[in-house]
Amino acid sequence: MSAVDLATDPAALLHAVGRFRTAPEDVARYDTPVEVAARALRATPEQVLRLAEGGLPHHRDGDGAPLFDYDDLMNVGMFCGSGQTVPELGLRFLMRFAATARPSWFEPRDWEVGVYPARGSADAPAGHHVRVRLPDAEGPGVTVLGGRPLPAGELTDGGYRVEVRLTGADQPVRDPAIREVWDGVVDTLARREVLYQTVPERLRADHRRAWRLGVADCVVASRLLAGLLTERGYRARSRRGYLLGLFGSDHAWCEVEEDGVVKALDPVFAFVSRVGDPTRGVAESPEFSAACFGGRFNRLLPCRTESAEPLVYFADQPAPYWAMTGVGAKPIRAV
Repeated sequence: MSAVDLATDPAALLHAVGRFRTAPEDVARYDTPVEVAARALRATPEQVLRLAEGGLPHHRDGDGAPLFDYDDLMNVGMFCGSGQTVPELGLRFLMRFAATARPSWFEPRDWEVGVYPARGSADAPAGHHVRVRLPDAEGPGVTVLGGRPLPAGELTDGGYRVEVRLTGADQPVRDPAIREVWDGVVDTLARREVLYQTVPERLRADHRRAWRLGVADCVVASRLLAGLLTERGYRARSRRGYLLGLFGSDHAWCEVEEDGVVKALDPVFAFVSRVGDPTRGVAESPEFSAACFGGRFNRLLPCRTESAEPLVYFADQPAPYWAMTGVGAKPIRAV
């Protein structure tokens, strides 16, 4: 797909309609107005209005203006082929480290991480609060550095700042039975039999349904892989935390135990780096793709979860998009 230009092509976003699968009606949240959609897509309100005319699912507010599902909008951005939208730029920046020298993926690296929950919304009931999931200080390769200790428990009200040392590990998986399960998941993504796209949190909670519907993101793929390995008798689980870079992003991967060693499996990273995507600025890297089969990267900060549960909550429910945290991350130094 050749690149389109949002600035000069009024119908540029329409290139995406039909290229991804929209959120099922029972999990969609049609609460994103045109102005918010335009900011997320770095487009004009007129371009967003054309999405409604072009068939993107939506509801109407009291004034008749279209309201969209935010996950659908993120997929419009990811599939429009401009290279300019927020989701396209996010993928490009977060995957840049895959193009660096192999030792830099694993060497100890110190990070300053700040997590700040968004507060306030016209849609929020009185007395709402946002809770965020804490880093797993006991996770493989994680060392919390000086300063105040992290609070106890899995979740905390309000934000936090922490300095951590993340130490990677280059430890390929040897078991051919694990390889067979792994290949089944990654190859399905590479053949586009299941589309890699944004998936609503409520659909992530039923990852097998998402896979049957032909959609997956990092949470769906890692949960599916962990479940398939567990069914075969392996000790495996899906993990969720932050991918650190110029900023922090929610990410999920799988862990499996082999010979008493916990090894990371990242099917989405493996797929993305195997096929590459020039429009989104992601380089093809067979070496990095192979390293995702067991390698633990020094940019992944796991949080305290049992099975890749959401990182942000609105009271006791997974947070709507407006309550997502702002995650700031910067490397302090390489050790």
